[in-house]
Amino acid sequence: MISSQSVNEIAGTPASPSGARKRRRGRDWWARHATPYLLLAPTAIVLAVFLVYPLINTVLISFWEYPLVQPNKREFVGLEKYVDLFDDSRFWKSLEFTLKFTTVSIGLSFALGLTGALALEQVRRGRSVLAAMVFLPYMVAPIATGLIWRLLWSHDFGLINYMLSWGDLGPVVWLGDTEPAFWAVIVSDVWRTTPFVMLILLAGLTSIPTDLIEAARIDGASPLQLFTAVILPLLSSAITVALIFQTIFKLRVFDIVFSLTGGGPGRATTPLGLMIHQTYFRYFEAGEASAIAVVLLVLGTSVSLVYIRFVYREIEY
Repeated sequence: MISSQSVNEIAGTPASPSGARKRRRGRDWWARHATPYLLLAPTAIVLAVFLVYPLINTVLISFWEYPLVQPNKREFVGLEKYVDLFDDSRFWKSLEFTLKFTTVSIGLSFALGLTGALALEQVRRGRSVLAAMVFLPYMVAPIATGLIWRLLWSHDFGLINYMLSWGDLGPVVWLGDTEPAFWAVIVSDVWRTTPFVMLILLAGLTSIPTDLIEAARIDGASPLQLFTAVILPLLSSAITVALIFQTIFKLRVFDIVFSLTGGGPGRATTPLGLMIHQTYFRYFEAGEASAIAVVLLVLGTSVSLVYIRFVYREIEY
């Protein structure tokens, strides 16, 4: 005698409705939990190939004596490259310039960017067009920015020395003297990066509820009190984002300095990014260049964490 279960199996129908529901729930669970990972997989693979692997490889190479012209003579030296690096006066000079450049450039960029953002925030008609025009300098490639400003700073036929001659101030050797070269690099970089800071802060300003500002004004807050007690705290998230991006960009600056001064005069304007390039491509010392890159990575990460810890605040309206 054939049982009902056998008849169902022969007919191709499920033996139990509850079993079908369990299998359907299982498929739904896998679809719901596996789909996000499948969608993220291509991006994760690209990041692993082009970011994670080079990072790990750089850290590993920093522990080796690795002459590029004689790769068969590479030798594991442990922390020796870091010890030699901290005993190298060239490294400390480059680190000093990098930190000084980062501090001054970020300070000027934020002062000008915040001023410009506050001014743009008051514009009611044509703000988007004006913001797009302000953003144009940031669209110029850094290498092109350096070449443009190199012509402007030229001692013999530069526009800046020509304008100074109107006041009988005489020509200045902007790119051939230590102090003028530093300020030439600063001004050139600030000209390009200020629009980036301005637009981030402008986005933060436009996201502040107008009700809070109006309430502060009704309570009798002065413009200074309104700015320091209401606007500035509510801009903390935008300020943190701009600070992190600008710090990373400034610490690893290379292209604008390379095209503007080449690190000169001497090594007066040689940032760590340019020192890495010279060590790797001029002296062919992959181990030392990797050690400098690791130090730069640790420095940028540490500063970013400080920003997040002391600048960023949760915003509650």
